[in-house]
Amino acid sequence: MKKHFISLFDPTHVWWTISLFAIGVILIVIASIIGVGDNPPGIALFYGGLISLFFSVLHPWRKAINYAILAGVCIGIFMLGLFVVLIIDKFGSAQNMNIDGVVEGFAFLICAPGIAVSIIGAIICAFRRK
Repeated sequence: MKKHFISLFDPTHVWWTISLFAIGVILIVIASIIGVGDNPPGIALFYGGLISLFFSVLHPWRKAINYAILAGVCIGIFMLGLFVVLIIDKFGSAQNMNIDGVVEGFAFLICAPGIAVSIIGAIICAFRRK
């Protein structure tokens, strides 16, 4: 993993890393300015920015299997979050906690963009191989 993060800053990858990060930040700032709540263009810009931030870290991956593992991890985190919410709701402990908000945050801010990045990355790697 240390080698991966060092490779983000070697001369062949530094331009992509910085540009993808800047695009992601700009899209998220624009989305927050125009508003994200009940605003489809704002939500699309926000998710586009999150996807760009994911790619700014993951763009050196050259194998589709790495993106498949990412998809599996994100789906696993999503399922684990649903399981935790169901267990807490079953025992009736959810009245004093805002566990639903935490799980929704993970699901929509980490898992959904992670799954989108893994699908896009796997497709790009598959076309790059051919």
